[in-house]
Amino acid sequence: MRGAFLIMSAALAVSCLSAAVAQTAAPAPAKPAASGGLNDKMINNPITPWNAYGPGQTAVVFDKDGPKGYPMTRVTVTAKGANAWDAGVVMPLPKEIAAGDVLYLAVYLRAPNLKDGETMPMPFIGITTSGPPYANLAGDHAAITNQWAQYYATGKAVQALAAGGAQATVHLAGDKHVVDVGPIRVFDLGPDFDTSHLPRNQ
Repeated sequence: MRGAFLIMSAALAVSCLSAAVAQTAAPAPAKPAASGGLNDKMINNPITPWNAYGPGQTAVVFDKDGPKGYPMTRVTVTAKGANAWDAGVVMPLPKEIAAGDVLYLAVYLRAPNLKDGETMPMPFIGITTSGPPYANLAGDHAAITNQWAQYYATGKAVQALAAGGAQATVHLAGDKHVVDVGPIRVFDLGPDFDTSHLPRNQ
């Protein structure tokens, strides 16, 4: 399982930078990225589970119900929070980040209880520092559907961070709902990277 998941990780890494990636498409099979390619810029462990936090939520991990049968975390939020960040999921980033580096992420999300054609706002997906004041390093909002799709965020590190000093996060307390959170890929693209060709949320 571990080997198969890592192969998928490289495939997803390559697909993240293709402008042809469809918002509603599940990850298509592909060969692993070659050494020295985008996969070398990934700074998170693709098999690390999400950590759910905050009051009024419960989380369950499903090993095979994510995109293409890979793991996901289902978070049920039973009450809207005073702030969208009062509950959510986080994933620590185990590599150091230099000040000024361009950061980019792609995460799979869906809202399984929505009807076809409905959308649900996600107020923040992105990267923050892992401790107060939880500075925003990369972020965006999105409107998710009942189908798996990738959603993106980009930004620039405002400070140098040690390993574990940053975390990927999705804020989930914006409403009462059920959200499935699938695999995420986080990339440190170095300084002065041109992000104009990267996929963005529609």
